[in-house]
Amino acid sequence: MLVCFIILVLFIYNSNLVIDGASYGLMLWYKNVLPMLLPFMLISGVFVRKVNKLSSQNGKSKSLMALFITFFLGIFCGYPLGAKTCSDFVQKKIYSKTLGNIILPLCNNSSPMFISGYIVYGILQDSISFFTVILCIYAPYILVTTVEIIIFFIKYYKKDNLNQSDNINKFQKEEPNLYEYLINTINQITFVGICIMFCSIITEFIIHIPYIEAPFSSYLSGITEITRGTMDIKNDILISEKIKTALIIAMTSFGGISSIFQTKIVIDKSGLSIIYYTAIKAICAILTMGICILLI
Repeated sequence: MLVCFIILVLFIYNSNLVIDGASYGLMLWYKNVLPMLLPFMLISGVFVRKVNKLSSQNGKSKSLMALFITFFLGIFCGYPLGAKTCSDFVQKKIYSKTLGNIILPLCNNSSPMFISGYIVYGILQDSISFFTVILCIYAPYILVTTVEIIIFFIKYYKKDNLNQSDNINKFQKEEPNLYEYLINTINQITFVGICIMFCSIITEFIIHIPYIEAPFSSYLSGITEITRGTMDIKNDILISEKIKTALIIAMTSFGGISSIFQTKIVIDKSGLSIIYYTAIKAICAILTMGICILLI
């Protein structure tokens, strides 16, 4: 309660920062996130429903198909669709929560469209190739996830724990109709917009805190929200070009607190661990920065 009161007072006395941050976040959601993400979220639901209707007698094939769809939609469509697809399949018991936690950091990243258009072209101005950036971002995730999946399959695959639906599906609730699914999807995309708006307000406060000067304010804004943060780092004259590029790519790998909040919203009902997800994202971001420094 005390924290909420302090935030309220802070917002009242800095209403200009709240308005600027909220406006930036809502426009970002309205112009970029909503038109690009909502259609794919609806399509992902169709895939989940189709896979769930497959015969449970072929459980492993059903789970492998679900994994392929999770990676395909997550990697190519970006935050938080990978998390949503993974969460949906875990809730349907098509693959286990343990496996969902393992693959979640890899399948829930910035989309290639965002990396190519905004990061490589807009922020880095083609100073480094798109494929180099993709290598720096995905190599740590692939390495960590591969090791975890190998351990998982050795321990669980023979026990058929990859698929948990055989003995549980008969106790599941009835599949929601299309109207209910549409309402749930709209609620999720709305909460995503609220997360982006709130993190944009926080970023606005960080930038204007008088006791935190560049480049530390740029680092903090990048950790909070990558679209604004990477732009701040790009414009910071106190950082060398090599370190600047590595930081921008590492922050793109991490995704920012905004993407973590978005992920938390869409995985909330599945029981997937946001703490484990955040820890892996942070580790991979550090590894990404190291790879960037070596390659640039």
